[in-house]
Amino acid sequence: MTLPGHARPRADIDVRVVRWSSIASLWLVVVVGGGVQLLVGTDGAPSSRTPVLVVLSVVAVVAATVTIPLLIRPAGEASVRHPAVQALVLTSLAVWIVSIVPPSRGSAWSFTLAIAGGTAACLLRGWGRVVLLAGTVVLLVVMTDADAPPGDLVLVGTLVLFTLMPLSVVWIHRVVLRLEAARRTASDLAVAEERLRFATDLHDIQGHHLQIIALKSELAERLVLAEPDRARAELGDIRSAARAALDDTRALVHDYRTVTVAAEVRNAASVLRSAGIDCSVQIVTTGMTDAIGALFAVAIREAATNTIRHSRATTAAIELRRVDDAWRLTVWNDAPITAGRRESGIAGLRQRIAPHSGTVETTRTDDRFTLVVRIPAGAESEVRP
Repeated sequence: MTLPGHARPRADIDVRVVRWSSIASLWLVVVVGGGVQLLVGTDGAPSSRTPVLVVLSVVAVVAATVTIPLLIRPAGEASVRHPAVQALVLTSLAVWIVSIVPPSRGSAWSFTLAIAGGTAACLLRGWGRVVLLAGTVVLLVVMTDADAPPGDLVLVGTLVLFTLMPLSVVWIHRVVLRLEAARRTASDLAVAEERLRFATDLHDIQGHHLQIIALKSELAERLVLAEPDRARAELGDIRSAARAALDDTRALVHDYRTVTVAAEVRNAASVLRSAGIDCSVQIVTTGMTDAIGALFAVAIREAATNTIRHSRATTAAIELRRVDDAWRLTVWNDAPITAGRRESGIAGLRQRIAPHSGTVETTRTDDRFTLVVRIPAGAESEVRP
């Protein structure tokens, strides 16, 4: 049996690659922003505050590089109270405050402020994030005069983009993590579904063979003294049923067992007749796919088991044929008993048939119980073999 596996080692490598590529992207934003700030800010005649601005800018860039990995941690593990985050915010504000002292407008020294605002916003939620982003953008826009040249407007637009870049990168990274978590969940569900399918098939196969063995054992026990030759034949059938059970189990484990509806009808009729029930069979399966046949095989097996366990029948019939655009299986017996455990098996059968647009109906009267299973012929392409 082949179960869908977990490709977790490769998936973990992919997640790490995404994580470090996100960190590297943000580091590049920080380095570029800090470099542009130093280049543009020191372009021209230096002033007495230029050394202070350069030192504070370098400290802000270092604090930002330390802060970036915190953004990629799972939500809730990082906080704006982290020393690196506080150092980034405080030094960026200090650079901005020192740079706006007249006569300078300070736009050139605002890259670290934009990066700090976007970075800190990644660590907040709800209205706190909105307020911080809005405040950062307002500070950047306020520095630009209404009559500022187009170059200053472009610079402010660039600063706004630098504010939003950390948010976009972190958002993409978290989306990737959610997708990976969803992939793992889907993989786990696929494994669980395959295990459930295997368990169901194993239950059906072993239940069928064990039913045959139990019935023939009881018959052989009654015949061992009165009709030893017939009892010997029944014991041979028991041995054959046990071997068939082993073979079917091995085949199921190796995922190459196929159940044909014709074989299942023969087995069911044999079991019913061994139980002293006169069983008639009428099947026409020309054009039926193996996948549809496997579903009807399960239904026939369930019907035969219910007839033996939950009735005092002396007569039963199995009929399978195509009626209009659907395959229809009808199984009835002439001595039903009160509904009880029978319904659990029928409910399980409905669960297997329903995904293929099929229906399972039962009717019970004083002298007959009838099971009717219908599967549209058009569902054949949707049924997994």
